[in-house]
Amino acid sequence: MFSFFKKGLNKTTEAMKVVVPKKRSYILKDELEDVLLEADVEYELIEIILRELYEEKVTKAQLESKLLATMAWANYEKPEHTSPFVDLIVGVNGAGKTTTIAKLAQQFKDQGEKVMLGAADTFRAAAIEQLTRWAEKIDVPIVSSRQGHDPSAVCYDAIESAKAKGYDHVILDTAGRLHTQTNLSNELKKIVRISDKAHNGAPHRKILILDGTQGNSAIAQAKAFNEMIDIDGIIITKLDGTAKGGSIFSIAHALRIPILYVGVGEQPEDLVVFDKYAFIDNFLDPLFEVNKESDKLNSVSGSLIEITNLTSEQRQKLNTLLQEDGYDVLSKHFVRDQKTWNEYKILPNEDAYAVEVLERDGTIVKSYKADQLL
Repeated sequence: MFSFFKKGLNKTTEAMKVVVPKKRSYILKDELEDVLLEADVEYELIEIILRELYEEKVTKAQLESKLLATMAWANYEKPEHTSPFVDLIVGVNGAGKTTTIAKLAQQFKDQGEKVMLGAADTFRAAAIEQLTRWAEKIDVPIVSSRQGHDPSAVCYDAIESAKAKGYDHVILDTAGRLHTQTNLSNELKKIVRISDKAHNGAPHRKILILDGTQGNSAIAQAKAFNEMIDIDGIIITKLDGTAKGGSIFSIAHALRIPILYVGVGEQPEDLVVFDKYAFIDNFLDPLFEVNKESDKLNSVSGSLIEITNLTSEQRQKLNTLLQEDGYDVLSKHFVRDQKTWNEYKILPNEDAYAVEVLERDGTIVKSYKADQLL
């Protein structure tokens, strides 16, 4: 996961290094503003981030917590459903819809699912032909019709066919443009209605494909589609081809819609499930060096309470305890009070053999003994 995001952020890293050529233990706020601008973070969001940073020297842990806060809505939970699960794919032409559909179908197929495609972009004959070629290449069935046919009928037929044949997953392509935006809106709304008639709850997930090379300019486009049909998730393509990787923070913050995948290459495995922690680690890694003194403070050799080396079970237990006590976990090192929105540090205490929630001045707010994590 780490290497995939690193690959996708190569050009963004190069842009940020114009401001900060070498890794440091901290970055000055004035420099940070330039770094985020180079990465194409929207200026309004940059102002919010800088306003929430109270010290002129910004460390990796401090910036990490602020970037995580921009992605508070990035999580997605698959809804309850009866098979087949229906994905409706929308987005403007050229964003990478057809290729992304093929990558998704290949991934679902590799996971053991029976997948069927529906070629409902009947506005363009080329779209039907392109998706049909992909279906043949990855060996999955496709339901299609001629150019100009009713796209909602194609969706209905695809879902009905998948139900009759016991398929697990249906992926529906749609037009990226029509003669007017009103026509497109009406068509997408009709597809949603007809899909639900074919299979209760369908489409179970409405996915918007955004071209990563457009950066923040994709936000207005995304808002338009969301107003049409209430988007459930976003896939950002071509991340490896742009220096605008920071726009993902702006998109997540502005839209408050989960980011499901990002595309970082041409191969099916280059469509990567979005992990906000891994993404932020890769985004910050070129800027910050490891602070050995901080690491020394934060580590307890061989201890069960060393927060950076907790097992997955121990970390889950700690997160559960924090959430039960009214905290949102922002990162490994920061939490936020759900009522007051105050942020606190999390540090291990070797002497107390505990993990502590601390005020900025070091005052202990909450303590969790090591045996609570066992």
